[in-house]
Amino acid sequence: MSQISSQLNGTPDQQGDFLIDTNCIENTANNEGNIVISSVDNGKDNENDLLINDFQLKDRYFAVYILFYLLGMATLLPWNFFITANGYWMYKLRDLNTTSSGNASHLSPLQLGFTSYLCVTSLVPSTVVLVLNAFIGHKFSFKIRIAGGLFGVVLLFTFTTALVELDTDAWQMSFYFVTLVSAFFINVVSSIFQGGVCGLAGKFPSGYVNAVISGQALGGIFAALANIISIALGASPTQSAFLYFLAADVTLVLSFCLYMILSSTDFFLFYSSSERVPSIQNDFAKECDLMEEQEDEVLIVDTRISYRRIIIQIWPYLFSITLVYVVTLSLFPAVSVLIRSASSGHGYLWNDVYFTPVACFLLMSVGDYVGRTSAGIIPMPANIRMWTCMLSVLRLGFIPLMIMCNAQPRLHLPVLISNDAGFVFVMALFAFSNGYLSVIPFAQAPKCVMREEQETASSLMAAGLGIGLAVGGALSSVIVRIL
Repeated sequence: MSQISSQLNGTPDQQGDFLIDTNCIENTANNEGNIVISSVDNGKDNENDLLINDFQLKDRYFAVYILFYLLGMATLLPWNFFITANGYWMYKLRDLNTTSSGNASHLSPLQLGFTSYLCVTSLVPSTVVLVLNAFIGHKFSFKIRIAGGLFGVVLLFTFTTALVELDTDAWQMSFYFVTLVSAFFINVVSSIFQGGVCGLAGKFPSGYVNAVISGQALGGIFAALANIISIALGASPTQSAFLYFLAADVTLVLSFCLYMILSSTDFFLFYSSSERVPSIQNDFAKECDLMEEQEDEVLIVDTRISYRRIIIQIWPYLFSITLVYVVTLSLFPAVSVLIRSASSGHGYLWNDVYFTPVACFLLMSVGDYVGRTSAGIIPMPANIRMWTCMLSVLRLGFIPLMIMCNAQPRLHLPVLISNDAGFVFVMALFAFSNGYLSVIPFAQAPKCVMREEQETASSLMAAGLGIGLAVGGALSSVIVRIL
């Protein structure tokens, strides 16, 4: 009788290996994605075959799929709400010695630098946490990373909401630093949560990975629409911001509650656990234990995770996702939020009030979402790896294009694209390409490695995304200064 050590099926021995009695179990995969577990008791061939189809466990009412959509929204919801509430920050950080609170030519130093500093204080810690998650995140359960991280985000974002109703004019500089520190810690716990979600999604079918990625874009649309509605209500900046942030709080709490409920369903447990057939594992383990005292020939299979091997397999997608977000964060939101309508200052509601919320934030979110959903519709070329790398490099052209737009104030570079239509066209392409090139790497990378390495591959992709965010955020400060 021979036994095989594996991390995928069987029972643990004292050294942490998992033993399968091959005289008791024969586990094979057919071409249709089915797992066949056959009892071969003393030469009786296939008498007690048990066919387990991965798709027999149904996602009832698509509840888990909807959950991943919500979790995707929640991963970037604090960031989306922070950057989209531009009118609120301009009011809080206005020059108290003048009557202008957000005119492009009269921005205070706090107003001008806030978005760039917000990017740096948010994205640098986020990157560090995502990189650490890729290497040590697997030592912590998904429930700790996802539920714990999401609960921390809820608490910290509630604190941000409470600051809205306080009169901070007397301690404006302190409010400035408190907000940045708050953003720092929110992004730390949010990154723990995001790393857990990305790793978990990698263990589910690719459609669930797409749900997370599309949910992130949907969160941007939600934030942009909530901001526009709060402005349209005609309330004061603080009143509209309070309702705006409150909507985010409710969404985060809803995501937390749904995760706690649905994470115990059979469908969720089937894919999230390390074993593909957890429901029958214990029965076979007990049967194998009865034979354990017999003399065995043991073959030890090394199933340790090799980060070097995984990176070699997924490097084109890792390079692509990193470069995509370097370009995106170098321009959005720090540069794009400064771009003004050519007719601003003439008393028109669209040009003075709604141009930035719609042409910048809503267009970015909608274009991003369309790009992400189109990735599953547009036929993929044969060499998908080089295709994604080539398109990612071409996106570098958006940096000079966006700089040419009517970003104000500027002291050094001329405006070459002054009309609104030109900016809207550039922004639409910029947003679509960001969404399209966000989905392909995340969906394809887990397919390049073995199943037990899929969580690590997804976590490395999240770390690459985080590095791109941090580098892009730092580059945005440089671009703002050279305008």
